[in-house]
Amino acid sequence: MEISDRDFDEKVLSSEKPVLLEYWASWCPPCHTIKKVLKKLDGEDTWFRVVTINVDRNLGYASKYSVKGVPCFMIFKQGELIHREVGARSEKQIRAMLNEHI
Repeated sequence: MEISDRDFDEKVLSSEKPVLLEYWASWCPPCHTIKKVLKKLDGEDTWFRVVTINVDRNLGYASKYSVKGVPCFMIFKQGELIHREVGARSEKQIRAMLNEHI
């Protein structure tokens, strides 16, 4: 699910489920590759929410969380940032990150 700074609080910080957030950019080839993986994860799993946000169009929270590179993955649980990784990840690596931190 694509979100923006306007609904960040509702979709991420107030979510009852843990959230896997990916900051991405249209000019980032790895970001486009990862979209398929994130869509698959979002369709399969119900114990967490997957959201993406375009860093170029949503600078507020990107600045707040010091996003310097994309793709940037963040895991939020009960409104708190509990994990962060920057750089392309495989499906296996993303699953391992989720299993370790949620």
